[in-house]
Amino acid sequence: MGTPETGPAADEPPAHSGALAQGVRCGPWRVAFPFHWARSIVEQFEMSEVPHAPHWLLGAANVDGQVVPVFDLRAYAEAAAPTPADAGAWLLLGGEGEDRLGLLSAGRPARLTEAPTGQAAPPVPPALAEFVRGTCVDDQGRPWALLDPGALTEALAADLALA
Repeated sequence: MGTPETGPAADEPPAHSGALAQGVRCGPWRVAFPFHWARSIVEQFEMSEVPHAPHWLLGAANVDGQVVPVFDLRAYAEAAAPTPADAGAWLLLGGEGEDRLGLLSAGRPARLTEAPTGQAAPPVPPALAEFVRGTCVDDQGRPWALLDPGALTEALAADLALA
């Protein structure tokens, strides 16, 4: 059972915050998702195994009475062994209804703001590059690749159908 920390659950972040997105660290990459999609973050969660699932679908977590699939984008992008969902892992919950899912983050997801004009997105693996739609920055000015969550969700679903 998860204990969510409610982030900007509304369609837009509070006007005074300047926040634009939530950032997730997956392996060496910094990827971000817009607040209109990113609903909350969860620090403590338990997962159940999903039999015969691809290695990048870590399992299913019960968060506030709703079971959501949990994905490891690093394992998906690299075709590598999944990241253990240990004590330092957090979940970024995004989407709505049947499209709700959790993304594993190595550490607490970061609140991000709009990048300065001309700031390039950091490199991401080829499997995620097609989903990059822009750049955000954290409070230290580091760039994060802003991903299109709808397109990524569709790709994950298509890949699951093939598995």
